[in-house]
Amino acid sequence: MLLDLLDLPESEHDPGDVRDKADEILSRPEYHHGKSIMQRINEWIGDRLDDILHTLSFGGAMPQFVAWIILGVLLAGVAAFIVWAVRAGGWGRATGADREDAVVLSSSEDHRSPQEWLAEAVRHEEEGRWREGLLCRYRSLVAEMVRLEVIAELVGRTAGEYVRDVRNRRSDVAPTFSAATDLFEEVWYGGEESGPEERDRFAGLAESTLAAVTAGQGDRDRSTTAPREFQETPA
Repeated sequence: MLLDLLDLPESEHDPGDVRDKADEILSRPEYHHGKSIMQRINEWIGDRLDDILHTLSFGGAMPQFVAWIILGVLLAGVAAFIVWAVRAGGWGRATGADREDAVVLSSSEDHRSPQEWLAEAVRHEEEGRWREGLLCRYRSLVAEMVRLEVIAELVGRTAGEYVRDVRNRRSDVAPTFSAATDLFEEVWYGGEESGPEERDRFAGLAESTLAAVTAGQGDRDRSTTAPREFQETPA
């Protein structure tokens, strides 16, 4: 035996008594440590999750995996709603008025006419650069609004400032101009996809905006306004 080899005396205490004594000692309050905050949080989350699963399974009437499926669908629905709400409200996306790099026209570009901007947009679109094409279409629209004296200045201003000008001077056309600005910002700053569909949407909004402006100004410069130039152009 091991005790014989080690030449140790045999124990005078019963092993069972020793274990009982050890359990008694370790059960004393001084040997009890409270649970950490993380342990309590994890236990609370686990308890709430069990409660939710128990409810979704109708008190255990359905298998637990069905409750997990229902929970997953609900969470996916909540996530989809949050994404929709963020996009609809524009939260987290800097507008033209909030971005330092959001100047739509620089000082070197102030002499281009609306027609020149539109021609450049068509060139970009024919080469598949839809994002750049939409930027030029927006610049063409802004230049036309400046010519019609709806927007005060052209150079070095942001899209958000243009929207404020239109709201202050022609509130009747603000909805369509704001929609065109939102579409431009979603593509140019928000990274949304751009293509023929976005081009056509923007062209329709631009045409509606300019038609409403000219309708309120009689025949003044109607021949040079040419809102029809913002209609669809071949891809």
